[in-house]
Amino acid sequence: MSGPVATPAASSHGSAAGALTLRVVTPEGAVFDGPVETVVVPSHDGETAFLKGHAPYVGLLGIGELRFHAQGGATARYFLGGGVVQVVGNVVTVLAEAVTLATALDAGKARAEIDAAQKLPGSTDDQIAARTKALDAGRAKLRLASGSRGAPAAH
Repeated sequence: MSGPVATPAASSHGSAAGALTLRVVTPEGAVFDGPVETVVVPSHDGETAFLKGHAPYVGLLGIGELRFHAQGGATARYFLGGGVVQVVGNVVTVLAEAVTLATALDAGKARAEIDAAQKLPGSTDDQIAARTKALDAGRAKLRLASGSRGAPAAH
């Protein structure tokens, strides 16, 4: 389930020939489509960064922070709840399960998600996987809502 997202006005792909373009799409629709300088996505073993000229790439996304620096703008930060990333040419396409603008996250709600996840059953492999995913999502949201990156938030 994705929350509030920022969608820019029509993108200007032709503004800089060969510029890196980021497309972020969820099942609900496009979240961002425009030129960027850098893109960093959560992967299962850390973070993966993309710059102009990156080699073709396809990978599974983890749960965590998606951030990018738009051309001539500030760094945008989002919670990303898993999915797939593809790089072809100078186009990075993120097909995400869920995306929420970091400034729309609430630390109290994130703590409540963590508490609820800790109470989930963990007897079978499927239950353990669901519990782990819910905990990871809650912790990532808490880090983003608190404005920190990197080290896991204490709870």
